[in-house]
Amino acid sequence: MSLDNTISTPLFQQLAATLRAAIDAGEYPPGSRLPTENELCERYSVSRVTVRKALDELSQGEFLVRKPGKGTFVTEKKIQRKLDGVLSYTNMCYMMGYQPGAKTIRITLEQPTEEERGQLGLKKDEQTLVVERLRLADGRPMMLETSKFPESFFFLFNADLTNTSLYETIRKETGIVFTRSDKVLEIVFANHQEAKYLGVVKGYPLLSIKSVVHDQSGEHCYLGRQLCIADKFKLMV
Repeated sequence: MSLDNTISTPLFQQLAATLRAAIDAGEYPPGSRLPTENELCERYSVSRVTVRKALDELSQGEFLVRKPGKGTFVTEKKIQRKLDGVLSYTNMCYMMGYQPGAKTIRITLEQPTEEERGQLGLKKDEQTLVVERLRLADGRPMMLETSKFPESFFFLFNADLTNTSLYETIRKETGIVFTRSDKVLEIVFANHQEAKYLGVVKGYPLLSIKSVVHDQSGEHCYLGRQLCIADKFKLMV
């Protein structure tokens, strides 16, 4: 296969566009290794300088990652997370072409802290329902999700939340739609248990997103914390 050296577009840009099209078409899926520089030179009848410039351009565009001594690999698509408004993880995955999934770790009742009691507007003797789940994309761990609800959501205690949207489950049961959230973001490092669930090493950087999420009327809310594998998400402001 040859590129067209009779047009004004530089060969390295033509090659970069050709490789990008092959990636988009699934010829080189996420995590796969591209042919070697020599193989690309032979396949497209170009110099090694042209190949390197094309690979550099795709690496800068976050389509490829070059690993010394190992080769050039297609990066995994990062899940784009908008910070304004409320969008379920399930819908975020669908928008990026991933199959969302969820594994329930625990559903339990807990005594809230004083801060949580104030945020949720709870009385002194009221408990919270805690739902902790591992969220997946195409079967791969992406984040740990912990949600704390007031007593009006205790119907979730017996709900099957495996591979289902929590927001959709709540909407179907109550008609409540969450529309606004106040968020606090910070970088934290995985402890032993978090690392085990997420399939990373202890101390791996995680993006922590703490939220107070409100419904359309402002009457109902819950507290959320998401621990995201930092290099698998792209934040959009």
